[in-house]
Parts: sequence; C-alpha cells; structure tokens
Amino acid sequence: MAEAATGWVIRPGGGCLCCTAQRIGFAAERVTEAVPVAAEAAAAHSIMPPLANAHDHARGVRPTSLGAFDLPLEMWLAVMTGAPVADPWLVVANALGRQALSGLGAIMVHYTRPQDPARVAAELREVARAARTVGVRVAIAVALRDENALGYAPDETVLGALPPEVAEAVRRRLLRAPAPPAAQIRLVEDLAAELDDPLVDVQYGPYGLEWCSEALLRLVAERSAMTGRRVHMHLLESPIQRAYLDAAFPQGPLRFLDDIGLLSPRLSIAHAAHLRPEEMALLAERGVAVSINTSSNLNLRNGIAPAAEMHRQGVRLVTGLDGFSVDDDDDALRELRLNWMLHRGVGLEEGWPLPALLEASTIAGREALGGGRDATPLAPGAAADLLVLRRDAEDLLIPAEEPALLAQRATRAHVRRLVVAGREVVRGGRLTGLDLDAARAELDAQVRTGAAEARAWREVARRYAEGLRAFYAAGLQRRGG
Repeated sequence: MAEAATGWVIRPGGGCLCCTAQRIGFAAERVTEAVPVAAEAAAAHSIMPPLANAHDHARGVRPTSLGAFDLPLEMWLAVMTGAPVADPWLVVANALGRQALSGLGAIMVHYTRPQDPARVAAELREVARAARTVGVRVAIAVALRDENALGYAPDETVLGALPPEVAEAVRRRLLRAPAPPAAQIRLVEDLAAELDDPLVDVQYGPYGLEWCSEALLRLVAERSAMTGRRVHMHLLESPIQRAYLDAAFPQGPLRFLDDIGLLSPRLSIAHAAHLRPEEMALLAERGVAVSINTSSNLNLRNGIAPAAEMHRQGVRLVTGLDGFSVDDDDDALRELRLNWMLHRGVGLEEGWPLPALLEASTIAGREALGGGRDATPLAPGAAADLLVLRRDAEDLLIPAEEPALLAQRATRAHVRRLVVAGREVVRGGRLTGLDLDAARAELDAQVRTGAAEARAWREVARRYAEGLRAFYAAGLQRRGG
C-alpha cells in the first residue's frame, strides 16, 4: 500500500464542503480507507481532489515568450502562427509538468496547432506519451476545421484585405487544403482506438463555429451520438466572434448547434464569454459543460464571462487555464482565487459561491474531461486522486475554515503531493516521472534554434494582424466578406 495522507479533507460536491480531519489510504487506483484522526494530527496539511484544467492547448512555450501578448484574440492568433518548431513530446511534457506542479491532475489538450499538420497523428501519440510520463489524466481533443483558416471570412476575402506581399507570404505559409470531414472524423476514431485508456480520453475537437463547415459539425454530432464519444470546442470567446456568428447564424449560434444535435452532456465548450440569458438556459437544459477561462479572457481582451449568471441558471461550470494564468506561471490555485474574487458577487448580490467553484474546479472538471465522477470523493472505493497542500495557518488567532484558507492563500508553493489513479505524480514539490528542469532546458535549446526564423516571420505576422484589425473594425466579419 502507498503511503497514506493525513490532513483536513475538503470534499467538494453536493453544494457543500465537508471538512474533516482524516487519514486517506489508497492502493492501486482506489481509496481504501478514510479514517478520522485528531485535529492536531491533521494540522499541517489539507487534502482535496486534484484540480482540473478543462480547457488548454498544452503550450510548452508560453505565448509571452513568443511576443504574443497585449493583443485582442484575433490579432493574437495571427502572431501565434510563428511559433518555432520543437519536439512535440517536449512541448507537451513541459506544459503538463508545470501544470501538475500546481495541483492539476486532469487536463484538456485541445490540440489546435500541430507542429506539422501532415504528421498530426504521430504528434498526438506523443501527447499521450507525455501525459503518461508525467502521470496526469488527459482529454485529447483532436482539432477539426475545414474553412476560414485565416479569419472569420473565406480565405480569399481575408487575403484580399492584406497588402499583396503579406497576402502572398500568408498564403504560402498558412494555407493548405483541409481533409474532407469524413477523413477528419476517421482520424479521431482511429486514434481513440489506439490511445484510449483509463487516463487518456480522445475526443472530437471542432475548433469552433467560425472554422467548421455545417457538414463537419453535423458529422461530429452524428458520430458523437452514435459512439458516445465526447466533444470539446471553442464558442463565443470574443466580441468579434459574437458579431460574426450572429450574422452567420440568424437563428442564433446556440440554436443552430441544438438543431443539429450537438448540444448534449457529451459536449464541453470553452469560454462562452458572450452568452445571452436565453442561451445560458438552453445550455443548462441540455447539460453542456462550460469552461470558464478567466485569465485567458482578461489577457486577450475578451471580457469577463457571466459565470455568476450561468451558475444561477444551472449551467454545468468547469474551469480552465487556456495556457494563461495571472502571473504567467500555470498556477491553477491562483486561478481559483481569481475566479472566486471576480465571480462571487457584488455588494449584497450572491454570485458563484465558493463550494460551487471548488466543485467546478475539481470533480466536475474531471468529469467533463471524461474521467468519471465519484459519488463521494476521497472515500473508500473512490478513485485514488488526491492533492495534499501545506496548510498555511501559522498566524491564525481564531481557527479558520479550510475552504477559506484554500481560497485566500493557496498557491503552487503549497503543493506537497499529487496522486492520480494511485500513482504519486508530485512529491515534495517535484515531479516523480519527469526531470522538468532537464526537459525545460532541452525545449529552450530547440526553440532558440528556430528563433531567427520566428523573428523573421514576426514582421509578416504583425502586418497580417494589423490587416485583420482593419478588416474587423470595418465590420467585414460576415460570411462572404
């Protein structure tokens, strides 16, 4: 039997937070005992289910390091086209390793930027290998897209809005014929047959309504209903997307997705920062999970998602990092605090309460990723997934509730142990399955080798982004231009 954990146990779920002093024992992949202990025996630590990152892209190199910062989403996407090429395993292992050190035990990898689109299957095998090396649960959403590669309009329309020399460079570098919808779906299902296991869940990953044809989206909905396979996609991330989708779908983008059968408990969507009340009600009715990505939305000028109103309407909420965090350090515990402070309500208004936020950030997130859900986490028979934090309470004069300490103080520096499916992933602030310092150094060396080419492309990308800014400012983000 692995070494038991003793501390104040926080069990999110059911609208409450049950905090008791216990020793949690586990063997193989299951909790074997949850035994009460004296309060003084638990004083040093808190134990809770691991955090879950319900929307991410596993960027080993942070966007800020690539010069992609302080830009609206649409301009940022253009600048991010110039990332240096590196070993996909190194890229993903670095991203997952950093996240595990902040207490994340389940992570979505929406793989939207392959190093080589012609070898995406090989790269996704490396994603799964990196996850198994680090030891975390992952959902791999295989990105599907077949239109509007350059912006929210047909490619030739966007190219026509750029200076000729920029348009030609963008055409050569970024345009390639997409595979037919049936071939893209077959890729997902072949990878799922190869990679799926208790810790890896391959999902359909349509990039978003802006980038997918109706034929592709209908096929995703059909195959998801037939196979039970989950779907993950972006939706209504920015104000410009809202304007485009309103023009493209007069009946409403959410109503369109519902009409083709895509809204269901199998679907999770990222951002939803520009939902309307009636759309929230529809998502709640259909059981769709919505990932709140607060730091990402703030970084990319997308605004603040209406999380409190979604909670009031009964939407299934989860949380994600999306490759950003408050201090650009992948600290999921700081992200939890930001979500709490931003969405808990103003004045006498009650918003997204801490018990619901903790559930969304832990057990609900793991469920949305396809990792299942225990009726009672950290109880005998439940999955042996647990996060042990140093209990920062030395200066308290009056005992404080564990959730308050967690929400007000915890950072990645408090993480002592992370156990996923009975395997110790983090111990004493270090990964057990990966030498992260060595992996970071190797990734740095590889991306610096390609940095000169990336810098050369950056000027083209800047002019491309400025062309997009003018295009959208003129309101041309309508189908047909």
